[in-house]
Amino acid sequence: MSDIDQGRDGGSGGVQGPGRPDKPLGRGLEDVSHLFLSHKTDRPNDRPTVHSNDHSLPPPPSRAGVTLLRPATVTKDWLTIVLTEFGDAVEDGLRTIDANVPCHPCGEIDLLAVDRTNHLTIIDFDTTANDGLLLRGMGHFDWIVRNMPNVQRMYRDQTINTSLQPRLFLLAPQFSPLARCASRQITRPPIHWVRFLTVEASSGPGIMFEPVESD
Repeated sequence: MSDIDQGRDGGSGGVQGPGRPDKPLGRGLEDVSHLFLSHKTDRPNDRPTVHSNDHSLPPPPSRAGVTLLRPATVTKDWLTIVLTEFGDAVEDGLRTIDANVPCHPCGEIDLLAVDRTNHLTIIDFDTTANDGLLLRGMGHFDWIVRNMPNVQRMYRDQTINTSLQPRLFLLAPQFSPLARCASRQITRPPIHWVRFLTVEASSGPGIMFEPVESD
């Protein structure tokens, strides 16, 4: 065998592994050869994968199927219009008969309504949490009780069951623990607490009413 053949077939410059040359690389190339050889690399996913152990829940909807709701700022005048037109949203069968009823020296009753049994109903509300709402509602209740004959004359066209004391509804985005605690000592009338939530919608503000259960 010639020296040339021996140089081809043998010696320490033999094959070292797949993708490696028979001859040692020149000075400096050995250090950078890994950049040109094919290696299996782990590429991270574009989005993190979240794994859950709770298999009872359906998968969350895609971003395209989610509607983000934002709080809406509304005024008392806007609420007055909504409650006048949709009084039954607060309670089935509730019907508004008047708004902003003056009752000196107790200010104004926000709304007067009758329920499905023609029971006179006071509705007072505020756009923010306000402990004064409870005091205002009780003052309006007292005024109606003391002035029932005048109320009958004011609304003679309405069928009102005057044998029953008026009901009281208080509406607000939320109620403080202080107001709820104080109301436990009020024996009459029973107070109906209703919380409302306002959100922005494409057609304008939207509102949802939720009765607050008694403690």
